[in-house]
Amino acid sequence: MNKIELISPSGIKEICITEKNSENIITIIDFEKNEEEKRKNNFNLIINIDKNAENAKVSVIARYETQKKQIKECNISVFLYGKNQTAHLDIRGVSEDFSLLSFNGGGIVTKKSEQCSVVIVQKIYLFSEKAKAKATPVLRVETDNILSASHSASIAPFSDNLFFYMETRGITKIDAQNLLRIGLLKI
Repeated sequence: MNKIELISPSGIKEICITEKNSENIITIIDFEKNEEEKRKNNFNLIINIDKNAENAKVSVIARYETQKKQIKECNISVFLYGKNQTAHLDIRGVSEDFSLLSFNGGGIVTKKSEQCSVVIVQKIYLFSEKAKAKATPVLRVETDNILSASHSASIAPFSDNLFFYMETRGITKIDAQNLLRIGLLKI
């Protein structure tokens, strides 16, 4: 099993998977807190599963957190070129205060691929009324010879009613937010 961990990445990174029957796990974590008034971070990850990498699997697990006036954008694209390849993107984040969190996850099953499977899941949770989020899953299938393909995205706020309920059970709003954050961003 091949593991790659990227901590608070920025810029562009390309990963090529060439091994047959390989299992690859790519973990992206960006919980960086910056004291500057406004900080923007863009990260682009391009994953190519080579045509000769039969039965190759890749799992991308991305976790992001934005606070204050931070702006973070994560773009992940996976290209499947061969036989029996699998890609799974699990991208989650929490947006707080006045921050903006944006996810673009793409799965491209090319014409030459056969019996491939791709799943894209994006979830962003809003911890304030002023927090913003954008989730765009893109799935492009260029062949009829595919095993499965699916994508989903959700952006969900937490209501004050939830925090009020937790407070009636003796949990402060800050503790409740921390518990939810830990559960939502757990890898």
